[in-house]
Amino acid sequence: MGAPGKILFLMHAHLPFVRHPEFKRFFEENWLFEAIAETYLPLVQAMRRLLEKGVPGTLNLSVSPPLIEMLSDENLIEKFSEHLKKQLELIEKEVARNAGTELEQLSRFYLSRQQTLMDLWENRIHRNLLAEFLELEKAGKLNLLTCVGTHPFLPAYQSDPASIRMQLDVTVRCFERAFGRKPMGVWLPECGYFPGLDKYLAEFGLHYFFLETHGVLLATPTPKYGVFTPLKTTQGLYCMGREQKSSMEVWSRRTGYPGHPEYREFFTDIAKDRPRDYLGEYFFAGDTPIDSGFKYNRITGGEKKELYRPWNAMKLAEDHAHLFVVNREATISELLVNMDGNKAAMLCPYDAELFGHWWFEGPLFLEAMLERAASSSVIEFAGADEIMTSSADPDAHEPAFSSWGEGGFGSVWINGETDKYYPQSYRLRAMIDHLISIRQKMGEGSPRGKLLTRYIKQMERELMLFQSSDWAFMIHNHSADGYARRRLDDHYNNGHTLFAEACKAILKNTDKPAASSILPKLEKTNSIFSWL
Repeated sequence: MGAPGKILFLMHAHLPFVRHPEFKRFFEENWLFEAIAETYLPLVQAMRRLLEKGVPGTLNLSVSPPLIEMLSDENLIEKFSEHLKKQLELIEKEVARNAGTELEQLSRFYLSRQQTLMDLWENRIHRNLLAEFLELEKAGKLNLLTCVGTHPFLPAYQSDPASIRMQLDVTVRCFERAFGRKPMGVWLPECGYFPGLDKYLAEFGLHYFFLETHGVLLATPTPKYGVFTPLKTTQGLYCMGREQKSSMEVWSRRTGYPGHPEYREFFTDIAKDRPRDYLGEYFFAGDTPIDSGFKYNRITGGEKKELYRPWNAMKLAEDHAHLFVVNREATISELLVNMDGNKAAMLCPYDAELFGHWWFEGPLFLEAMLERAASSSVIEFAGADEIMTSSADPDAHEPAFSSWGEGGFGSVWINGETDKYYPQSYRLRAMIDHLISIRQKMGEGSPRGKLLTRYIKQMERELMLFQSSDWAFMIHNHSADGYARRRLDDHYNNGHTLFAEACKAILKNTDKPAASSILPKLEKTNSIFSWL
């Protein structure tokens, strides 16, 4: 019999779909390479060590469809292997450069780490992270779930049920293609929920989802146990809200663990200090240096940064992991005496990239956290597929409109800087619907119908990529906002051009795209869900 307190530790792994095969090196593709090298591979290492030691406990990982598509893309996989080689060349130069200095030991630490990562990627998992995630699920260390489509902020599309269903359709199909089964649970992009959304989730066979805290606390009727048990919705699904204290311990910029002065400083990278001819062109985008991933300073707590001490930081990560578990034990112990059936649950959700990319020691924290929890009689880290199937609260509830992020009600994604884009989405949807109606009349299996289907499917890809909430987030935060606006404009304009070409093909009664058509090019470049 397991411990009475269940901790659902959930990491949301998502990146926007960025794929530019027309370029040998593209700056924004580096987002994926950093996530693989600094988060996903170290997570695999940590989970494998736990397996070898027989440590119990399960972490939950939601893998978004765009990430699944990128981790399956041969062009990006090959580019990532080259990325690791370029990093290795640079750190080998650093080892030689730092010989006899105070940086020698630290550069050798990075060299050993890089060689181990490359061996894992090339020889142990054979460049296939998705297969490794599945193996870790079979071994009981991960519970895999997914995210909706291209990560749209769903409350913005309440008046467009066709888009919601389109996004949910690719959600289920993409996950099943990658992992051989349909997903039970789903991470709602940005935790964005509107009343009635669970009806659409139920249509596609999903069983549970997650919300920001107030999405549950403001539910109707008021939940009996707040966020400390799954809630059953009126459509028969289950949901849980984030527990705030556990979030603040990890997320908070001022008081969270990752801000401790002993941990590695994220913003200082050797690419900012070395000359261009030393770094090589790979680590430059125009005149801007690209982070190498090798950083020699710790946070320190002031402007003058001290040398990073890996072993001190690793020990601190263990201490923080133990503190995290003790605090969860204390909260659960207080709850149990007042809960029916002497059972309680707690949702602790985070962006996966926090662990390793932003917080270098994060994967070691996860490993030590499960090790400490293994001896607990109060809590256990459990898989959501098992826990999100019942509730201590007997009532059915309607969760409230909500999101996470600033303000908690969608203002990060719908605001004065982004509101012009949502009507454009509805225009693209109207064009697609018009072509679908024409195809129904001409017959989908006819040669002309097949060509029209190609246009419709590519327009749907452009629309789904347009609907990604990542672009609005970047615009709001003024982080890579130029790239985000360019992507929005490109997908919108692509949709218009495809519609015009399709109309001309209909008028000319042809079953082949024109020689000047952009359709074949877009099918190769914006190829997300190419199996549609």
